[in-house]
Amino acid sequence: MFSLIEHIEYLMISNDCVVIPGWGALIAQYSDSFYNEAEGIINKPERKVGFNSSVNHNDGLLAQSIVRREGITYDEAVRFIADSVTTFKQQLNAGNEVSLGRLGFFHSNNGLIDFIPFYHETSNDEYFGLRSVNFKTLAQLRQEQETAQEQEQQVETIVVHRSWARRAMQIAASIVVLLALVPVLTTPILKNNDSTQAGLKLPEIKQPARTTIFNWDSAQVDLAVAIPEQEIESQQAIEKRLAKIEKMAAEEAKEKVETSFASTSGSGRYYLVISSLSNEKQVKEYLGSHKDMDGKMKVLKRGNKFRIYVARDNNANKLYKIKHELPERYQDAWVCD
Repeated sequence: MFSLIEHIEYLMISNDCVVIPGWGALIAQYSDSFYNEAEGIINKPERKVGFNSSVNHNDGLLAQSIVRREGITYDEAVRFIADSVTTFKQQLNAGNEVSLGRLGFFHSNNGLIDFIPFYHETSNDEYFGLRSVNFKTLAQLRQEQETAQEQEQQVETIVVHRSWARRAMQIAASIVVLLALVPVLTTPILKNNDSTQAGLKLPEIKQPARTTIFNWDSAQVDLAVAIPEQEIESQQAIEKRLAKIEKMAAEEAKEKVETSFASTSGSGRYYLVISSLSNEKQVKEYLGSHKDMDGKMKVLKRGNKFRIYVARDNNANKLYKIKHELPERYQDAWVCD
């Protein structure tokens, strides 16, 4: 058998008002599409679900739906609704929240029943599939093109530096080979004073002073070749540039999120919630294990529940935009009021 919550969700798809006898009525509220010039967003038309606890008479809609889907009698359906409502009230009296599936949840506010609807961008209303359109101005597009061109120029500069570095290494290697071949290419001519040779008097051949035999085994030679050292310096410079580019990209992404946070008012009806906890101990542990959001997390206590939220504003679309810019670990965040 289906739960009462599933029957309510089913009816809210095609009805603008569903009365829960002895509890209250869920009422759909509509808002037209409009253009938000300040943020460059065309907001989609919306259908939000509200709650009125004073409308709690039995209009038969919910009971008849249960009769059709469950195959039971009308009296059995009425008793099933009454038992479910009794369970809801017991949960609220115990300080707990009553979940209404994907529609939202109920909680007690000084003895009164409050309904907190979940905010969905693409579901839970008859405008399923529509999204708010966020577009860029011509000035923003030109700025992105200029940034892309600057990055391409930086990459080309790095490629040119690497090419010169390879050539420098080749030149250095050639110099070392030539220095090693010097003793082989400079062979001296020795003077022979043997008196037993024939009497033909030949002119004396003298060894040129510049070809004096050099003893390479005992010599201490220091070669100062600057090109390899210049290559090392160039490589270090390249690594610094690459690190700088990565740092700039990380700072740009962080600045984007920071800018989105700064655009919120810090107060308002809607909250961007990243976690719902049961006690203060869990709150302290959560805050200590999420240092990447340090300084942005705040605690909202409702009943016995503690909600960790990172942004607050009267514009739900603005909070929804921030949600998509959060790190991947916070993509389950939701917007509620």
